[in-house]
Amino acid sequence: MSLFGYPAKVKHYKANIDTWGRVSGYLAPVEKAAKVIEEQKLIRNAKNEEVQSIAEIHLEGLQNIGTHDKFEYLNGLGETVEYPVKHIEIKKTMGTDEVKKVIVYG
Repeated sequence: MSLFGYPAKVKHYKANIDTWGRVSGYLAPVEKAAKVIEEQKLIRNAKNEEVQSIAEIHLEGLQNIGTHDKFEYLNGLGETVEYPVKHIEIKKTMGTDEVKKVIVYG
């Protein structure tokens, strides 16, 4: 069953952070259903810097995603594309704290 009208699968690699705040590797990937939009746009990251995003990854519901994580996606050409997280946006149901979806810009 498709989540947004067509099926898409991404692999989420959770970053393993050491005591100095550096990435010391990644945990085993978790496959998630998502909608991936491959489109270039300028966005602002958490440091208010303009960065170029080449993909939006839409995930339903509450997600545990950090800024050091990465995603892998198998595109329509059969190529595996790796997206580092550049910005995370959380969409909530209006008037509540219920998370409707999480958008990751990579």
